[in-house]
Amino acid sequence: MSRRIFIFLSFYELKVYEVAMNRNVIAVLGSGTNKSEITKMLIKAMGSSDTSKRLIIFLAPTVNLVKQQCCEIRTHVSLKVEEYFGAKGVDKWTSQRWEEEVSKHDVLVMTPQILLDALRSAFLKLEMVCLIIIDECHRTTGNHPYAKLMKEFYHESTNKPKMFGLTASDVVRKDQVSELERLMESKIFNPEERNGVEKFATAVKEGPIFYDPPPFYSLELKEKLESSHHKFDASLRRLQELEEGSFLNMENKFETYQKRLSIDYREILHCLDNLGLICAHLAAEVCLEKLSDTKEESETYKECSLVWKEFLEDILSSIGVYLQQDLQQNHLSAVNSGHVSPKLKELFHLVDLFRGEKSLYVLIFVERIITAEVIERFVKKEASLAYFNILYLIGNNSSTDASAQKSQIKIPDPFHVDKVNLIFITDVVEEGTQVPNCSCMVCFDLPKSECSYSHFQKHAKQSNSKSIMFLERGNPKQRDHLDDLMRREVLIQDPEARNLKSCPPPATSGHGMQETKAMVIPDSNITVSEEAAAVQTVIDPPSRNEQLACKQLRLDKNLLQCSAKVKVASSKSKSSSSSAGSKKRKELHGTTCANELSGTWGENIDGAIFQAYKFGFSCNISGESYSSFSLLLESTLAEDVGKVEMDLYLVRKLVKASVSPCGQIRLTQEEMVKAKCFQQFFFNGMFGNLFVGSKSSGTKREFLLQTDTSSLWHPSFMFLLLPVETKDLASTATIDWSAINSCASIVEFLKKNSLRVSDGNQCSTLSSQEVLLGDKTEETNLIHFANASSDKDSLEELVVIAIHTGRIYSIVEAVRDSSAMSPFEGDVSSEYATYAEYFNKKYGIVLTHPNQPLIKLKQSHHAHNLLVDFNEEMVVKTEPKAGNVRKKKPNIYAHLPPELLVRIDVPRAVLKSIYLLPSVMHRLESLMLASQLREEIDCSIDNFSISSTSILEALTTLTCPEPFSMERLELLGDSVLKYVVSCYLFLKYPDKDEGQLSRQRQSIISNSNLHRVATNRKLQGYIRNGAFEPRRWTAPGQSSLFPVPCKCGVETREVPLDPKFFTENMTIKIGKSCDRGHRWTVSKSVSDCAEALIGAYYVSGGLPAALHMMKWLGVDVNFDPNLVVEAINRVSLRCYIPKDNELTELETKIQHGFSAKFLLKEAITHSSVHESYSYERLEFLGDSVLDFLITRHLFNTYEQTGPGEMTDLRSACVNNENFAQVAVKNNLHTHLQRCATVLETQINEYLMSFTKPDETGRSIPSIQGPKALGDLVESIAGALLIDTRLDLDQVWKVFEPLLSPLVTPDKLQLPPYRELNELCDSLGYFFRVKCSNDGVKAQATIQLQLDDVLLTGDGSEQTNKLALGKAASHLLTQLEKRNISRKISIGDNQSSMDVNLACNHSGRETPVPDSSEIQSIVIPVIGPINMKKGGPRGTLHEFCKKHLWPMPTFDTSEEKSRTPFEFTDGDEKRTSFSSFISTITLRIPNREAVMYAGEARPDKKSSFDSAVVELLYELERRKILTIQKVN
Repeated sequence: MSRRIFIFLSFYELKVYEVAMNRNVIAVLGSGTNKSEITKMLIKAMGSSDTSKRLIIFLAPTVNLVKQQCCEIRTHVSLKVEEYFGAKGVDKWTSQRWEEEVSKHDVLVMTPQILLDALRSAFLKLEMVCLIIIDECHRTTGNHPYAKLMKEFYHESTNKPKMFGLTASDVVRKDQVSELERLMESKIFNPEERNGVEKFATAVKEGPIFYDPPPFYSLELKEKLESSHHKFDASLRRLQELEEGSFLNMENKFETYQKRLSIDYREILHCLDNLGLICAHLAAEVCLEKLSDTKEESETYKECSLVWKEFLEDILSSIGVYLQQDLQQNHLSAVNSGHVSPKLKELFHLVDLFRGEKSLYVLIFVERIITAEVIERFVKKEASLAYFNILYLIGNNSSTDASAQKSQIKIPDPFHVDKVNLIFITDVVEEGTQVPNCSCMVCFDLPKSECSYSHFQKHAKQSNSKSIMFLERGNPKQRDHLDDLMRREVLIQDPEARNLKSCPPPATSGHGMQETKAMVIPDSNITVSEEAAAVQTVIDPPSRNEQLACKQLRLDKNLLQCSAKVKVASSKSKSSSSSAGSKKRKELHGTTCANELSGTWGENIDGAIFQAYKFGFSCNISGESYSSFSLLLESTLAEDVGKVEMDLYLVRKLVKASVSPCGQIRLTQEEMVKAKCFQQFFFNGMFGNLFVGSKSSGTKREFLLQTDTSSLWHPSFMFLLLPVETKDLASTATIDWSAINSCASIVEFLKKNSLRVSDGNQCSTLSSQEVLLGDKTEETNLIHFANASSDKDSLEELVVIAIHTGRIYSIVEAVRDSSAMSPFEGDVSSEYATYAEYFNKKYGIVLTHPNQPLIKLKQSHHAHNLLVDFNEEMVVKTEPKAGNVRKKKPNIYAHLPPELLVRIDVPRAVLKSIYLLPSVMHRLESLMLASQLREEIDCSIDNFSISSTSILEALTTLTCPEPFSMERLELLGDSVLKYVVSCYLFLKYPDKDEGQLSRQRQSIISNSNLHRVATNRKLQGYIRNGAFEPRRWTAPGQSSLFPVPCKCGVETREVPLDPKFFTENMTIKIGKSCDRGHRWTVSKSVSDCAEALIGAYYVSGGLPAALHMMKWLGVDVNFDPNLVVEAINRVSLRCYIPKDNELTELETKIQHGFSAKFLLKEAITHSSVHESYSYERLEFLGDSVLDFLITRHLFNTYEQTGPGEMTDLRSACVNNENFAQVAVKNNLHTHLQRCATVLETQINEYLMSFTKPDETGRSIPSIQGPKALGDLVESIAGALLIDTRLDLDQVWKVFEPLLSPLVTPDKLQLPPYRELNELCDSLGYFFRVKCSNDGVKAQATIQLQLDDVLLTGDGSEQTNKLALGKAASHLLTQLEKRNISRKISIGDNQSSMDVNLACNHSGRETPVPDSSEIQSIVIPVIGPINMKKGGPRGTLHEFCKKHLWPMPTFDTSEEKSRTPFEFTDGDEKRTSFSSFISTITLRIPNREAVMYAGEARPDKKSSFDSAVVELLYELERRKILTIQKVN
């Protein structure tokens, strides 16, 4: 092939052509590449090839594109080309006609449906075709004809034609690539081949031009123009009334005149605002000339034309008065006089820069063609602008000819070589529109949609062209709109990129001009205001004069479009592809510290003053006493934090804790040292270690308080917890210094006499009194402790510490007839004969008084979470199938010789209280954080207050085992946010349609945006999403027994928002923090927390408080009340002549008379009526109003209802189907103004589907209602809200009876599929789902295997969801017949839903198959078994799910010991003081139940795994399954 055919192809385009000649390819081409040239070259090459398959088929998705492509190919290819579409009657052609077409033509250009029908009828065969070109091939998905062609014919063909798919923009998402390649059996042009785009397509240098705002034209002029419009519009209406009924279609004709009059009025106003007074005058002249070309035969219509003409003449006259003598002067001089707008002046300056260049033209995008017509007249009247040549083309969205079909844009004939040719075009929004090469592309009017904006950017990529955008200086609305377009374009190109972030501010170039190279990268941590500021920085320079040399000012293309490099870098850096605010994404966040717990008093040598808060404890069991404690802080707590009560749940008893302020307390330096000593001694002795170092670790064993403990005290966590005297008054907190001094003396004793047993040498308890083991001592009542002696009868309740272990105990009694010489009764008793031998051999201790009685001790234990009532889990369930059982544990006591114990003169009540302190401090710290956040939010509304408890509830997720969570508040806050934003947008933007409003609302209330604003406020640090771990809680001065070192590499408590700290790993543990407070959080929890806080503030202070909360977050939608008045005034000015009783009857039904009648008229008008208004905007508002009002009602009515049930209640009440039933029940549907046959049919079918009323008087339809009926109810609610000036109580007063009866918790019915899922989940059953959809009907089948039978439910409906619901309903009916149901039963100790299986499995005889049946059964294969922890259970779970076997149950027993058990797991050895053995029960369908016990394991879950492994081997021995071996 000759080289000259490639003369207009770039390297990249040539590469695409070469690849397409060799294989099937999907070419993703931007407008910067010449798609038409590639296609034409490919057709030429294939058409001239010597092959029996000579037919080429070009497929385009629309008729317009078929015509365009056929014309293009026919013009440039010497082949016979024909177009085919439905309007040509192709569907009636016979086989003979198709044979004629095939014989006459080489290239067939058609829509895909035409080819599909022809192939199905066997008129055409793929064997005839050598090449198929598919334009916009990204549509090959779902049920599109492209996809059907591939599936039905191309995949089945044995002699396939070559495939070339292309699209004009990068609309193929990453998740669609593999599916698209599979369907088309093609490969997308790979990144290495795509390098041509970056290498050979010239990058666009973007440059903004700023113009000053237009001068403030006299309001009097605009009022005159508006008055004139109303005057002549009324004249047309009077003519209409006089001639009503005279001719057919008279009403439509008058409406046409009214619309054309309004169009001309808007065109003139547009020119006045954008181009100036002179151009507005010229626009009126253009409209008048067009009117003169209109000829009417009817006298009535001539009168209408005359009214129209008089209107335009009146406009000309009004504008002429303001122009005065300027109409006669030089037009260019008028620019400086202010009668030409600054925007048009800047355009003249721009074009003047091209003066003198040859063969040059500029493509200018404008919103309306009137702009081009007026500028053309202006230029022709001014000789100094003779170097301009004005041309204009009407695009697809022209206001003057909306019906004009899109065609390829060509250079017009009047092109002048020696002039600057300005080609104006209105809009090019569709794929495939070809734009000619030009020297410069100017976006004179800001694009209205993201589609127009995106295409302007793509067309601007053409080689050697300059791209300019006109922007008004200091216009926030325009800037926000551009910001929105930029973000939406980025989302179109890269769905993962959610936000834009600017880089450093602009630098100053050598020309004295500001030049900007602002990169943008996907980032979730940037506010809307920051984005706006970034745009402002780049596009809003301070002075208009700096723009004279505008071609030197460039806006880097990266501000408007993410480059490929950025996207690649972003995708590589992210460990999570899911968006912010989603459930899938997990994020690592830090934890905010409570400022009130910090202190610097440790540095004060002169003592310090503390704020004292007394902890009081009272038990519900008489005789149980607890010592009061005092919390000493430097800071003063908020009133509702420093005075609070809480319940602490212990085993079989309840302790009420109270916190109360007790004023200030001053401690001297000496007292502070003793206080710190007390806190370190007891908290380490009870919850940590008083001895550090060990022989096994190779470190010296030392008493903790003999070492430097300063590292355990940090200013960020600095407070004291000290005992209070028992006889103290409730309002005071006198420190119990006797207990603290006693502790201090014990510490000094231990420093001098602590045993160093790790050195391996023998040592005695009292070196000065060596006594032989067999010596007898005189019997007395004295018990000799290590530091003192006590009477045997006064030992009970004494507190002691073991000198060899550092453990703190309380004495129960002295054991009679026992001594250190008694037989050792430990779990390793075979190794030691006596207690004396045990301590000698194990610790190297020689007892001095071995004949003293052993002391029975109650040992202290690790702290537990006492804030949650776990007592109901302590009840022993008798049924073995009850699953995991937590049984009552016996008390375990220690027995030690007295001389190994040091007596501490501290009441046992102090120990009991210390055990409670971790839970109390955890709750108090949480309330401090809530109060701290409250101070940050700082809502200072009159008579407003919100409790720390409410904020804490909004910060707590369900993953915390607390009796409260954010879920209910989040539900309410979600509806409050939606309502407020909807109101704001509805009132703020009266000209935006429902679609625009919905998109803008979604961008504000979406989880991703809420996540962004919440993280900007660092809300993530306050969220409580993990269970309280008392073992890891440490007081100041306490060393942790269970440290979790930080491994994330962040040295601070706060974790930066970086993609490397995002993940989708399902095994990540949520809420479990490291020692720096870093923990993984579900991204959606951050968004939910923001909504919950909005809900909490609404509950406490209504909408004003909620608005303040939203504003603090960064969602500033505080609308002006005057906007409501303006909205009502706009409606009141609408010309509307109501028909008799058109609205009165409807007002009677809803029991509200509208002050603005047109609101109600708009609310009942469907878009099919083709009026200038419809209910869509009001439906947008009403949807949020009803959602909010119903949610508020449910929230206030059912205060004890859980969050899950609340969500179900709202879903049952707030949905389109429910509202459709409300419309029919209240007979509102008869007032819906519609003009659509399909809708009418749907409504009639829906009305016929209502059954007879049941016993409650309610009638339920059998089919789903039309959306329009539900929309009608919502739009009436929106109209009512505006008419009542946002009086929500009045709206609810009207709508509550209309909506009644609302669903209540006792009558709530779950959707069938969900009910089946929850029932099977609770019973441990799996079910299998199969769905199919042929495009007409969806078929669903659900199979459920019970112990003895396989149940099947089938459903057929319009959608998969409805079909699944019907199939699930059939299955539920079958289960109910077998007495298998889910019932709610509330017992004395029970608040959750129980599953009652009414059928008795144990009494049923299980059929046993004979040997012949066993041989014919295929034995299933499982495994191989994953032997890691949790692996066996996971393997069995997947197997049961696959084969529909019920899930197994476990019964676990636990054994505890004072000495550790040793466990061997492979090569690893573990020790634990607990041993668990689990028994597993598996019910196999149509077989006997199999029960097997596992081996002892150190924890419960490991014992489950052991039982599963033993069970699987037993099943293999019985030949029930086969275990696959590891290769």
